[in-house]
Amino acid sequence: MNVTSSDTSYLSARYQVGYGADVNDEPAATKTRDLSGPAWQRRPKRMALAVVEDLVDRIAGRELEAGDLLPPEGRLCEKYGASRTVLREAVQAVEAMRLVRSQQGQGTIVRPLEDWDLLNPVVLAAVIRHDAELAILEDLVDMRRTLESQMAAQAAARATDEQLAEISGIYEQLEAAASDPPRHVQLDLEFHEAIMRASGNRLARAAVLNMLAEGYRSVRYLGDFKEEDCTLSNVDHKEILDCLLDRNAERAEAAMNGHIVRAWLRRRPRRSDEESGSDSRARVSPF
Repeated sequence: MNVTSSDTSYLSARYQVGYGADVNDEPAATKTRDLSGPAWQRRPKRMALAVVEDLVDRIAGRELEAGDLLPPEGRLCEKYGASRTVLREAVQAVEAMRLVRSQQGQGTIVRPLEDWDLLNPVVLAAVIRHDAELAILEDLVDMRRTLESQMAAQAAARATDEQLAEISGIYEQLEAAASDPPRHVQLDLEFHEAIMRASGNRLARAAVLNMLAEGYRSVRYLGDFKEEDCTLSNVDHKEILDCLLDRNAERAEAAMNGHIVRAWLRRRPRRSDEESGSDSRARVSPF
């Protein structure tokens, strides 16, 4: 069965899976950073967006830390080759993402990570890129399993016969693609998305899609998926499908929870500091 819904096109566009590919206790501003990293490139197209993405990336990469001041407006204009109007627009956008705050008499101050809008795609993408400890990726997995498990239970109770037939058809394609990991990864996305759609939970589905859109651009999240992983994953997919067909919401929830956790633990990369003896156990609990 071929999946032809508009949501599948949305998945392809959003994920672009590349296989193998004001708070009272904020710290006071103590210094203005003299950024000595790579040259700040001048980008003529969509300048404000380019400045936003670069500033967010530098903050996420800790070139600018909590309590630091952004460089003066004039200096930023010079570095980016942007007008003051463009620069102010960009800084306002970063402020809306809660990465910085303007304080009269001091300037624009970087806020702590706890304040950031991590569901904003630009922020989330930057944080994932600089997530050397995998903490954000594990938070993503934890949130995903919580929401998707609930949606699996809802799908078991709410899915129409047509929706169950669609999910069954995707599962058949997953079985056929067990020896083709890149194809299997794409079908896996379609399988999960079909279940989320069948749940009728639009808000939870939107939250998961937004998170995965950035997660699946990270090689560390996607992992090095092999044929053995496809086979093991299909065992879980079959269990989930059977629970849906049996209309067993409780079992469907447990099956989805276990599947997401097991799949992550199989593909989860070793932390960059593991060689130095740090604890490498995943924080994600199967329960």
